[in-house]
Amino acid sequence: MAVAVVMVVVGCGRQGERSSSGPVEVNGKPIDLRQLEKDSEQAERAARKGARPLAAASLKDLLPASVGGFARGPVTSELGPEPGMAKARAKYVKGASAFVLEVTDLGAIGSVGASDDAQGAESTRRTATGYETITTAGGRLVTEAWDTASKSGRYSIVAADRFAVSAEGSAETVDVLKAAVHTVNAARLRALAG
Repeated sequence: MAVAVVMVVVGCGRQGERSSSGPVEVNGKPIDLRQLEKDSEQAERAARKGARPLAAASLKDLLPASVGGFARGPVTSELGPEPGMAKARAKYVKGASAFVLEVTDLGAIGSVGASDDAQGAESTRRTATGYETITTAGGRLVTEAWDTASKSGRYSIVAADRFAVSAEGSAETVDVLKAAVHTVNAARLRALAG
């Protein structure tokens, strides 16, 4: 599908041809060419700005020693699958409950999903025992999912247009996962994004 989208975008930019604006279908799914172009321009600006990749080990210090009575286990760090990406993660345990808190440096591509243009996007899905929501507010992507039967879920945000911070696993309530994500110092993330 990615090849088809690239072909559509390339085709829109050919000289002498009228470019299409608005949604088109690729493999039966709507693709908004205006949004695709905005995302591409934003990624280009971020790359020109020179988002230097962080060392994966520098993200380790962002993970707190404990969250709401959950004790942190060993912290691991690694480079991501794309150039400039890095992540640090740790498992937090309290009794039979455990979740993983992860900070990922998305590098130059981070700003694409967190732009002001994304403001107002919203999706909600409910099940018999839980829900999943995706929203954006203030240019920040927020994903939340919770299952009351298993007392497990996921909460994640994109911070400083560059970092994904997520907590996933089991806890008493989803509020524990939210608290874990928000213990990662937003001011330090903004400073690291420089």
